Amino acid sequence: MLSEASPQIHPLTFAGRPDRVIVENLCVRAFIGVHDFERLERQRVRFDIEVDTVDGYADIVRSTGDYVSYADIVDFITDRAGTDEHVELVETWAEDVASLVLRHELAAAVRVRVTKPDIFDGADGVGVSIERRRPRDGVS
Repeated sequence: MLSEASPQIHPLTFAGRPDRVIVENLCVRAFIGVHDFERLERQRVRFDIEVDTVDGYADIVRSTGDYVSYADIVDFITDRAGTDEHVELVETWAEDVASLVLRHELAAAVRVRVTKPDIFDGADGVGVSIERRRPRDGVS
């Protein structure tokens, strides 16, 4: 056990192996889909998000207090779901979440999975999974 006078020991970080901020199995009810019946009532939509952070993320958090907030991601999704806005495609919502995340300078990449679990009886869900990276040195 470390005494109060002992230096704090942090786990090693490995270049190329990012810390990940995650949101798993966030379910909301929203107006989504291309079919007419999908405009009439909300349906369940499930989100899974993994954010790869920049190298040295934990040290940056400790030294600056800045961090990638999973609460901001959850709020973005739940706030949008709480409106009467109709989103036609799960792809659109996935892209919007990815764009939100990559605005944060400590986010290097993001994977967003958006599924509709109640569409087919024989499937746990149908939808889309995307991965986006922050452009390096201004090059896409």
